[in-house]
Amino acid sequence: MNLNEFLKVKTNYLGIGIRTVLFFGILLLLIFIEIIAFFLIYGSGATSSRIAELWYVDLILNYLPILLVGGFLVFKIITKYKKREFVKFKTNLITLLLLVLLFLFRNQLENLIL
Repeated sequence: MNLNEFLKVKTNYLGIGIRTVLFFGILLLLIFIEIIAFFLIYGSGATSSRIAELWYVDLILNYLPILLVGGFLVFKIITKYKKREFVKFKTNLITLLLLVLLFLFRNQLENLIL
C-alpha cells in the first residue's frame, strides 16, 4: 500500500478518539499500578530509594506500560493489515501515533489531572 492509497482509505475519527482516550487511560492505570506495586514490595525506606535508582528499574517503571499498550496496538495493526481491513488498520495506526505523542507529554498531563 503506497501513500496515495493510504490517504484515500476512509478514516474513523470517532474510533480514533475513543481508542486514544481508552488506551491512554489504560496507560496511566498501568503506571499507577506499577507505583503501588513497587511501594508495597519495597516500602519507603532507604533500600527502596537505592533500588529505584537502578537503571533497569527506572526503565521498567517508565517504559513498560507504553511497550505493553504499544505492542498490543502493533499486533492489531499487523493483523488488520494482513486481513486487508484498511479502515481499522488506519484507525489503529493513527491511535498508536497519538498515544506515543501523549506518552511523551505524560508528566505534564499527570500534573494537570492530579
